[in-house]
Amino acid sequence: MKLLYNAPAILHKGAIIVGDTHFGMEDKLRRRGVYDEEFSLRLFDKLKSLVVAHKAKKLILLGDVKEDIAMLDKRTEDILAKFSMLCEVIVVRGNHDGGIERCANAKVVSAEGFVYEKLGLIHGHSWPSDDVMACSHVIAGHQHPLITMNDAFGRRHSEPVWVVALPDAERIAERYKKFNKKINLVLMPAFNPLVGSTINHDEKERLGPLLNNNLFKLNHAIVFRLDGTCLGELRNIH
Repeated sequence: MKLLYNAPAILHKGAIIVGDTHFGMEDKLRRRGVYDEEFSLRLFDKLKSLVVAHKAKKLILLGDVKEDIAMLDKRTEDILAKFSMLCEVIVVRGNHDGGIERCANAKVVSAEGFVYEKLGLIHGHSWPSDDVMACSHVIAGHQHPLITMNDAFGRRHSEPVWVVALPDAERIAERYKKFNKKINLVLMPAFNPLVGSTINHDEKERLGPLLNNNLFKLNHAIVFRLDGTCLGELRNIH
């Protein structure tokens, strides 16, 4: 498993893995007074460049492929069709992916996730399968983690980050009879730069059952910038 430099993406065994693309945001942006009809296309081009550069045979999308919760919009359908001409497309169903199974250009996996080359892959809004929890690493989207910090001039800024958390074996055992006791949870930054949730503030609600039920030690999690810089434990980032 390789976290790609300066990109919210993983390269693993011939597959590019990303989460939370939220294609089709144009309507939402328009309602907010922002008119950008090429946003999804630029996002497609950015992801396509990763697929092509790494000669990926698979593109695995970890849920929230589209912005519209209920319907499969034409923008997203067209984008998935374009990707299917480059490689196999696999979608792990997210909470925004209503109707995604109608897309003929992607294989859709249930929200409990699946195992790809010994890597557990989920969106993060539902309980993972037993097979996923037997892996050494579970990769999840849904949280779209950002950290907020003061820079050298005292100004606050936010940026997307990777978060790697160790398990709380006792809590996991309450839910799963069998699991990998050395399992790590990896929270992916969202591929879409317009979505994010600050994670280094205790008052923020955590997303998904794994975090809300404290199955992983989030406060002690290690945080990495997209360029690979280690920022230390989450609890120490202010």
